Amino acid sequence: MKLFLYDIETDEEIEPEEYALDEALDEFYYLSEEEDFFLGIIDDEDRCIQFLFVSDNKWLADIPRVAENYSLQKYADYDECVDMIKKVYELKEIVQFSGMKKVELRKIND
Repeated sequence: MKLFLYDIETDEEIEPEEYALDEALDEFYYLSEEEDFFLGIIDDEDRCIQFLFVSDNKWLADIPRVAENYSLQKYADYDECVDMIKKVYELKEIVQFSGMKKVELRKIND
């Protein structure tokens, strides 16, 4: 599994690279809780799940389906995000989690 992230407070950016589960959890744990911080995981089929910090103990879990013009999203607390990360690594693939809702992507006009 590949991990990528951006921490706005430290300006740390990691381009997608292989991470073991314990390394991914360490990155998630030590990152600052600043608005617009995100961490993402990519599976071998190039599917992605992203965790975007929203506010105190509130994260947006997002699985973009760009080709289909929607994302699967749900709000989750820190512990739920950790559980999702563990599940993704256990299954070795990005899966839809309970409570995720389909959200249409906005079209950008030229």
